[in-house]
Amino acid sequence: MWSSSATVVDVMLFKAIGLYQLLCPADLGGYSVRFRRALMTALGLSFAVHSFQVPYLYYALNDLQRFSYMAAVIIYGMMCSFKGYVLVTNADRLWLVLNAADYGYTECGHRDPSKLRSCRATLSHGLRMFVALSYGTLIVWIALPFFVDEYTGVTNLDGTVTRYRTTIHNMQYPVPLAVYNSRPVWALIYVIELYVCIVNVFIWSMFDCYLVTMCFVLNAQFHTMSAGYGKLGIRRTESSPPDTSFSGVRRIKFDDIESNHYGDLISHIQDNQKLIKIFDVFFEVVQPVVLVQIANGSYSVISLIFLTALMYLMGVPVLSAMFLKFICGLISLTIELFIYCYGFNQIETAKSVLNFGVYSSNWTEMDLTFKKTMLLTMKMNSSHKRAMKVSPNSAVGLEMFARVMNMSYSTVSVLLNSRS
Repeated sequence: MWSSSATVVDVMLFKAIGLYQLLCPADLGGYSVRFRRALMTALGLSFAVHSFQVPYLYYALNDLQRFSYMAAVIIYGMMCSFKGYVLVTNADRLWLVLNAADYGYTECGHRDPSKLRSCRATLSHGLRMFVALSYGTLIVWIALPFFVDEYTGVTNLDGTVTRYRTTIHNMQYPVPLAVYNSRPVWALIYVIELYVCIVNVFIWSMFDCYLVTMCFVLNAQFHTMSAGYGKLGIRRTESSPPDTSFSGVRRIKFDDIESNHYGDLISHIQDNQKLIKIFDVFFEVVQPVVLVQIANGSYSVISLIFLTALMYLMGVPVLSAMFLKFICGLISLTIELFIYCYGFNQIETAKSVLNFGVYSSNWTEMDLTFKKTMLLTMKMNSSHKRAMKVSPNSAVGLEMFARVMNMSYSTVSVLLNSRS
């Protein structure tokens, strides 16, 4: 369906991370039915493992470090299962939404795909770095049990300390301590935790790559649409004569405006409506995930900052394996939260320039019908108020990211002071 030279989508990356196989219908070269069933099974098992850990949070109430860490692991594991569920159940709709990434999806993009090409280059580099960082973090986490202390201490409710053989997360199971620490059972627990880590990274890479791609696509398409509106009624330009004092300045000639300018306006309006429909479908699918992700991501970032600061205050070397584990996790989750806020901030900025493009057209030279239609177009764009908001007065954007980072600093300071 896609030609890698005619779409914003990084097709090679989508195939490498499994997103193309999940979304592409079987009759178009994908194997989505089998892939979706297998993924749903994997998600169900991962969700069951994380759900099984919830009661064990009670036994870690006297160990704030352990409680914070396991709560973050459980919440984020369930969040990844939710992302996967949304991807699988809405795969066909999400595939159709990706049509907006084609350069020729609108007449403006077909005539001038420069903004879309620029978007593709930036997006491809950014997503590949994000995926590399995500899977790099996975490798660090699954390898660390072999480089840290063999046993991890956990403070129980009665104040005693139980030492468990170190795994990736040291998830709890209803088995005696001696059985837990035996090599065969330890190996089984390690494999279970390895499985849920791989599923989590696999899912968050797919979902986040799709979401960021569509945020960049909509941003580029809205800017292209705005530029197209600005050229309405202007059919030819010529440079000023080289012997004038205005050398290099382009002069618009209005005397040869073609008679089909109104038809061009109607064509632009139709493309505008197509983009708004795609925008609505995309928001309808991802909005529940994004709102939960903002809350979950904020908690996870605060927890990892707290744990990292606590380890530093306890004298754990900065270059130690455990410190590296938390730093990699913190960087990955902070970047993930940032790209969510940045992506939707870009969409809102781009959508707001549509009316500026309409107003920048050569409407002063047009007839009354053109002017009335142009006014209706501006009203149509202004009436579309849909935005990604966590509350009526709080939209997902860079301002929200800054507030989360500020809140993280304040919360971690309180936690550290209360502990001391």
